[in-house]
Amino acid sequence: MKFFNIIAVLSASIASISAYETTGKETVDILVDYNIKETPEVSKNDVASWTNGEQITLQYTLNNNEETDVTVIGVTGQFLNPVTRQVVTNLTQGRIEPVAVAPGKSVRFEQSINVNLVPNNYELVPQVFIVQGDLVKLIPCRGQLASVLDKAISFFDPRLIFLEVVLLATFGGLLYLAYQVWGKSYVQGTAPVKVKKSVRSPSPVVSSSAGSSTGAGYDVNWIPEGHLKQKRTKKVA
Repeated sequence: MKFFNIIAVLSASIASISAYETTGKETVDILVDYNIKETPEVSKNDVASWTNGEQITLQYTLNNNEETDVTVIGVTGQFLNPVTRQVVTNLTQGRIEPVAVAPGKSVRFEQSINVNLVPNNYELVPQVFIVQGDLVKLIPCRGQLASVLDKAISFFDPRLIFLEVVLLATFGGLLYLAYQVWGKSYVQGTAPVKVKKSVRSPSPVVSSSAGSSTGAGYDVNWIPEGHLKQKRTKKVA
């Protein structure tokens, strides 16, 4: 009956870790380890790489080396600053179906974590709630270093396309304004001026052959025939 009362209290308020205190032995002989389901090749000595918006799954293995039964009832954890060891954020604490573990036995269970952090380096420290006798105990796990990045935006993402259109329109408007204020007057002041040339009528060409045939500097074809006869008569007299 006491066990079910503990479960009820934990379900009502599992958010405050300080509310659960252990008495008796300072430590428990319970080993808890985990691996990351999506990247099983990442070990405790590696730095995991996570992207905001993705979900990671921790696969736990708990070994009960105590002389009495223990029951796993919940999971929690924290993201720490790996340098200062200060808590950046707490994981959403969740309850799992009670899993009883006999002495000398082990059990497996999972925890899903949604990654949504400011891009930076963190240390994930998961924690497991267990019940031993009448006490609720919190078992810390090893830390996992991780680098959190923002999700890359596709070039064809509508948000990016809208931003590009706004930037191009703004840039085009600034160029047009600059041209109207400074560029237009500058271009008009430096443009070359075209000078119109006056067209002269060609001077009449006097045939040299006509002048040379008569010995005069004019063309005899333009002189009336009667006038020529008069000149010839005068020369004979």
